[in-house]
Amino acid sequence: MDLYNRLKKALEDKIKEYNLSGQNISIRCKILSASEAIGKPSDEDYPIIKGKEVMVEAVFKGAKGQAFTEEFENTDYSVEDLLKISLNSNKKRASFIAALNAIFRHLKLCDKTVHCKDNEPKECACGLSDIGRGYNNILLIGYQPRFLEALIADHNVRVLDMDNDNIGSKRFGILIESPDITKDAVKWSDLIFATGSTIVNGTIDNFINKNKPVTFYGVTISAAAKILNLKTYCYCGH
Repeated sequence: MDLYNRLKKALEDKIKEYNLSGQNISIRCKILSASEAIGKPSDEDYPIIKGKEVMVEAVFKGAKGQAFTEEFENTDYSVEDLLKISLNSNKKRASFIAALNAIFRHLKLCDKTVHCKDNEPKECACGLSDIGRGYNNILLIGYQPRFLEALIADHNVRVLDMDNDNIGSKRFGILIESPDITKDAVKWSDLIFATGSTIVNGTIDNFINKNKPVTFYGVTISAAAKILNLKTYCYCGH
């Protein structure tokens, strides 16, 4: 079964199990400003602050679910509408994943669906020593400056990023590479440490079932990770 169909099937099952079917409940997806999403961290090199990404937030019965994306819509969906969405674009996947996070958070089936703020991203990076222990070559998917800064202290690190402004440049002495060399980079790695937004941009299949240990970071993949049984890291998520 296609990965996204598995997510829809899991949502459909929970709608039935918790008697959500037929209820006139809408999920309002909205775009958060950078300050709403991550507050005012002391560093300003995060993609959302630079305007490269936005945060979509869905609210379901008071529970919030978020998802990072480059494409977005600001709309309403009923719970059952989510099962009919064609997940063939980043903006549709962002709405679905944010809503899935909100619903599963309300049902207490997942946690950490709201991004950390202010200096918590830096604090989050301090916990990476446990994630990287025992691995020499770490492949970082998605340029996250604090994570790269922390990982290079004890590991060989390669970074793949989709932002053309980053590709070919060096950050903390490490060359930011194109997703075009994903296959080679995965082969090189001992551990893949990937942004959870791969579930939104449709590249997640490049990193799972590759006979490599993989950990996904961030709030975006919270509910999907529970459904797909994926390992995650989100030290300071709310």
